Amino acid sequence: MKLETLIQRSLQEWSAEARVPTGLADRALRRRTRRRIRSAALVAGAVAAVATTVVTVDLRTESASRPAAPLMPNDTSLHADPTHAPPRRLVAAGRVAISAYYIGQQSSAGGKAVRQNIWYLYDPASGGYRRTSWTYVDVAPGLGQAAVLEGPLPAARVGLLDMRTQKVTRWITLGRRAGGLAWSPDGRRLLVTTYDRTPDAPGGVGTSSRTGYYLVTAASGKAAFHALPADRNTIGARQDLGWSRNGRLLWAPTNTEPAKHFYDLNGRPQPAPPHEDETYVGDAGLSPSGRFLSRGNPHAVPGKTIADWRRHNLGLDPATAVQDVTTGKQVGVQPVEQLKAWADDRHLIAVACQTKACSGRGEFYNRYVLVSVDGKTITPLTGYQNSDAVGAWHPIFTPR
Repeated sequence: MKLETLIQRSLQEWSAEARVPTGLADRALRRRTRRRIRSAALVAGAVAAVATTVVTVDLRTESASRPAAPLMPNDTSLHADPTHAPPRRLVAAGRVAISAYYIGQQSSAGGKAVRQNIWYLYDPASGGYRRTSWTYVDVAPGLGQAAVLEGPLPAARVGLLDMRTQKVTRWITLGRRAGGLAWSPDGRRLLVTTYDRTPDAPGGVGTSSRTGYYLVTAASGKAAFHALPADRNTIGARQDLGWSRNGRLLWAPTNTEPAKHFYDLNGRPQPAPPHEDETYVGDAGLSPSGRFLSRGNPHAVPGKTIADWRRHNLGLDPATAVQDVTTGKQVGVQPVEQLKAWADDRHLIAVACQTKACSGRGEFYNRYVLVSVDGKTITPLTGYQNSDAVGAWHPIFTPR
């Protein structure tokens, strides 16, 4: 059955009432603005003192490791668990699935508070999520393979795990300790961010101990280290690196404008790909076709005011918008709080709340939903939670 048909059948009464708390867009923009650091001295290339070393890794192999076949090839069916938070059954829509999630916890180390996450991984045998002992997890596109780190962070080795068996098939021992993981868009390479100290301790500007990154070839386990020290103008101990949309570049986060600094695979500064370093772009970014761009806040949309969006959207107070990058025009607004991932070119996974459910509970009482670009159809995917509380769950979205 097509995604459109499933959506139209799902909870139409609920979707008709869905909206965000009044004034949420204004509050979100002010909060984002307060967090930003303006630093005229910031230079994109300052952190790129690059030293590349090919590492011969210690491979402990239980079975041959190769790019894993997709668990659900060509599956775009809708899977939801709207009564549970976190979900007990697989949640997926269109091209993406919640492959894993973590629950944030606080612990103490050396008299200091340290974030310690509890990770849950999709288990195809049960169709649900299984609690793990790993301290960091990322799942490769296709949901056939995951990368895992043992605690405490930073870890001395990275494991490659078969999603079908939930067992590690290969351990790769690294010369530098690892704190973050990110699979390339094609699932063939793993980006491992390295640190001298735990990346999960509280920290202000200049507190990160990031040293660089490894590029690991999944099929062979070969790894190459590249030095890329932390940005001293960026807040936070964790400064994990990520992949560009096409997998040809890497990016590092900032708290300034632009929102990301880009590098080639050897760590040399590069111009940002179009629309990938903009400040007020939502987490979803560009749509699968590259034509549409999620906007984190309608205030950031050129030429439009919040009053324009209220009139256009039948009196609702939208918090997000979608722009056609080929024309520069807005193609839809959504009465949701955040756009998190694209299901397809016409639907996104978002954070939102229902009017009656959210009344008196505040903007952080919300759930994950599937929303159409025009904002008229909203389908619940998970149950509600207080997303700002300790113990809230946080999903990992992976192409399936």
